[in-house]
Amino acid sequence: CSKLLDLAFLLDGSSKLSEAEFEVLKAFVVSIMERLHISQKRIRVALIEYHDGSHSYIEFKDRKRPSDLRRIAGQVRYVGSNVASTSEVLKYTLFQVFSKTDRPEASRIVLLVTASQEPPQMSRNFARYVQGLKKKKVIVIPVTIGPHVNIKQIQLIEKQAPENKVFKLNSVDELEQRRDEIISYLCDLAPEPPPPTQPPKAAQVTVGPQGTMLPGPTRPSMVLDVVFVLEGSDKFGETNFNWSRQFLEEVIQQMDVGQDSIHVTVLQYSNVVRVEYTF
Repeated sequence: CSKLLDLAFLLDGSSKLSEAEFEVLKAFVVSIMERLHISQKRIRVALIEYHDGSHSYIEFKDRKRPSDLRRIAGQVRYVGSNVASTSEVLKYTLFQVFSKTDRPEASRIVLLVTASQEPPQMSRNFARYVQGLKKKKVIVIPVTIGPHVNIKQIQLIEKQAPENKVFKLNSVDELEQRRDEIISYLCDLAPEPPPPTQPPKAAQVTVGPQGTMLPGPTRPSMVLDVVFVLEGSDKFGETNFNWSRQFLEEVIQQMDVGQDSIHVTVLQYSNVVRVEYTF
């Protein structure tokens, strides 16, 4: 998935998940991250573990390599608390994670993984936080695990927007089975990045006898299919990738790209190959 997306993972840190089950949950998050084009210009990720409070491990502004972000996700500490407050973590998400809309062109999605329910006294403002996220155009996608979730809260989230789809799982053993389905749904909600822009071509003219304006020399039109292949691995790094992309844009700008002349395709490869642009 290589879209424009800000994705926040919210992980239930209650004792309703054993430590072994929480390890499965972390592996699920890491496997999703492996299939996303994570960068500051494509998909940004945040990761919060919640119990009676919220512990942020990754923020959208973090400029780290994808491999480092996955390592952090794999090292989230198991808390096993008596309570995991969905109200508190949605409050934190509303006022901290999505406090600023610095990428209005990107979709904003929360993947709320829940396996428990909070005491009634902690959920008094739950609806307020859910509605606040809706006003900020944040899509909330619950992933429920097991029989102990708060059904009323999940139904309230569903009612806020048709995009707030719920994925219901009986246990963490189903996470891997549903992973690709969840990724596909997330990715379909996000817009494509804009194609590389090309500046308008300047007309070339020369001055003929007695000041007559004549067309300047033109290069013969060529018919080509050109494929550019860019490395997008962690070892290559975001800085080198940005340099190579800038070089590529300058090359394409010098080409006569058109339906009847030069066709261009740009591929990026790491563990998978993605078509970034084609004409």
